[in-house]
Amino acid sequence: MDKELFNDVKKLKFRKDINFLRALSVLSVIIYHINKGLLPGGWLGVDIFFFISGYLISNKIVIDLKNKEFKLKSFYTKRIKRIIPALVSALSFSVPFAYFLLPPKELQLFLKSFQSSLLFYSNFHFENLDFYNLPSTNFFPLLHMWSLSIEEQYYIIFPVLFFLIFKINKNHLFKSVSFIIL
Repeated sequence: MDKELFNDVKKLKFRKDINFLRALSVLSVIIYHINKGLLPGGWLGVDIFFFISGYLISNKIVIDLKNKEFKLKSFYTKRIKRIIPALVSALSFSVPFAYFLLPPKELQLFLKSFQSSLLFYSNFHFENLDFYNLPSTNFFPLLHMWSLSIEEQYYIIFPVLFFLIFKINKNHLFKSVSFIIL
């Protein structure tokens, strides 16, 4: 059964409907951040975007594994080329503003969030902050980087696990992945 399930996976072609869902999810988050009252559930766009990204990347990995074309180095190189330039640009752009606009205490918090964003652990960094006693989140220009950190953690961990499971026993791939997810 598992082997049949794996063999039924087909390579996805470009789909306008998925791109439309991506655009809709991003737009809903933007509207939510502009005015929470306009679209109170707009934050769900992040979840939709996570789901779409996981779906597309998982399909690519499965197809490449199935065709014996998957290479971790190539996978990570593509992710680096796609993510790092935008990340470095966003971080570099924010530094001068933070330096000139933030008071010293908030600048220290910014630098810690900068480091956590650069190293893809900002979801854990922001989770452990005491927002009750800290200044407004308006002083955390990198707060949104938590979602990129989660996505990158997925890109770093999931392909390795999937690759190992596939190599060890592809007949039980579906059960193994389901167990890991649980």
